[in-house]
Amino acid sequence: MDRDLFYTGIDLGTSKVCTIIARIGPEGEIKVLGIGIVPSQGVQKGRVDSPFDTQNAIKASLEEAQRYLGRGITSAYLSVTGDHISCLNTTGSLDEPNGNGAISSEDVQNLIQSSYPDVADSKEVLHVIPMTYEVDGLTEVRNPVGLYADRVRVDSHVVLGDAPTLKNLVRSVEDCKISVRSLVVQPLAAAEATLTEDEREMGVMLLDIGGGTTDMVIFRSGSPWYTSVIPVGGNLITRDLSAALGVPSYAAEELKIKWGHAIPDEVPSDQEVPIPGFQGQPPRTALRRHMCIPIRERLFETLKFALVRMQGAGLRQLPPGGMVITGGTAQIPGLQGMAEKMTGARVRIASPILIPGLPSELINPTYSASVGTLLWGMKHQGEKRPYGYSDKTLQKNKPLISVFRRKTQETTV
Repeated sequence: MDRDLFYTGIDLGTSKVCTIIARIGPEGEIKVLGIGIVPSQGVQKGRVDSPFDTQNAIKASLEEAQRYLGRGITSAYLSVTGDHISCLNTTGSLDEPNGNGAISSEDVQNLIQSSYPDVADSKEVLHVIPMTYEVDGLTEVRNPVGLYADRVRVDSHVVLGDAPTLKNLVRSVEDCKISVRSLVVQPLAAAEATLTEDEREMGVMLLDIGGGTTDMVIFRSGSPWYTSVIPVGGNLITRDLSAALGVPSYAAEELKIKWGHAIPDEVPSDQEVPIPGFQGQPPRTALRRHMCIPIRERLFETLKFALVRMQGAGLRQLPPGGMVITGGTAQIPGLQGMAEKMTGARVRIASPILIPGLPSELINPTYSASVGTLLWGMKHQGEKRPYGYSDKTLQKNKPLISVFRRKTQETTV
């Protein structure tokens, strides 16, 4: 691996834009060279609603990240989210691969390409991820390369997005003179940073509760099986508190962070919270339990939405690995207990897993998708999508195949 090669991940969310620039050190550790975190502007729930503001926020994040780099970057991996994200699982098959010889890597690549779905012009395929293979009736094959077979089949997980929405996101970055090497769906990015191999193999639901959206992915037998984005997030909690307490949003956000709790009954019954005065109103106090009720209701609703989508996908209960929750909103005390009570399953609040060389400031649930976007770029460094959306028609090129590296599957196609 070229140790002088820079990798850049841009996490463009509703609340923040986070750019991380890094390279691989001599011992395989991550050497973070720059971090740029600025408030997001012009993006709501994964969609650009003000190109000028979005571009300015991206520029500010890039400038901060490049401050000590000594050189500019030219390309980046970009995370995407929004309720336009959808998924489906497809199959593809090949008869007599490689002329009755052993299955080759090229055969597997052609096989996965055969599972690529036909999509409308308004949709863009973001990821095609092989889940499992079947070789001459033998199921649950992880890596068919080298096997002799008359027929081989693949089941793939496909993630799609709204083409015009993606075009606006890509163009916002390209207008900053940065080419987008590949788009990464935020729940898959967050999974890169937070999930263990055991959790993926057992099966697990990951929820990344951000400011504007809750990103969701379900893993089964090591691979993503269902991906979705719920258009609710921590900003709705802030809005609810603002209305309930009669304070501006910025004050409600501070109160949520300092005093919030997902289970009001777990805070002292007589504990009071100081409420600052605004517009000539004097400061006052409120019972913390009362203040936490809107937080509980909104978090309960968010978890309920996720469980309903899981059931709609065909699962009656959580996979054996339970639920992993990350994102900025995951830091609200009591959320783990609430989720465990709702689901009766194991729940873990996750930060990016300890990765050699990762700065401590990034080991926080808020930056799971940001770190995961960088890791995706490092693991899929051969991928480069020819988006080139600027002033062109949307390109319907097939994506390069995304393969989750696992100890049991080392073939890269």
